[in-house]
Amino acid sequence: MIIAKTFKSLSHFILRYGLAIVFIWLGLLKFKNTEADYLNDILKNSSLFSWLLKYITAYTFTLVLAYLQMIIGILLMLKPVSKKLSFIGAIIAVIILTISVSTLFTSGHVWQSGYGFPELSKLGQSILKDIILLGAAAWCVGDSA
Repeated sequence: MIIAKTFKSLSHFILRYGLAIVFIWLGLLKFKNTEADYLNDILKNSSLFSWLLKYITAYTFTLVLAYLQMIIGILLMLKPVSKKLSFIGAIIAVIILTISVSTLFTSGHVWQSGYGFPELSKLGQSILKDIILLGAAAWCVGDSA
């Protein structure tokens, strides 16, 4: 019983703060120009988001996303101080990750050229992890409510 409680507490801590660290770290990485190039390919080849490039550059979009991801990470970490702010961060994380996961189905760029399903490209492999992150974010919503 003690082991189960310990692992439950530890898993909750890792889910919340691990997700926060991932958001902050990925936000920091977005300041590299290679991330703008990477996102440009995603946006350009997405049936849902290609229109966005008519209004802003991929670099601008990347910077906005960088700051947003870092803010999400910080908000998630604030649960001991403010459940409401943590809840807001978790909701935004769910939205961002749902959009990211949707690119698995809206961008032909996620499949290995010439192979189709289930062969994911490197881009598809990097997006696949977002399904687990989405689950962690959804858990954070419930935990912060």
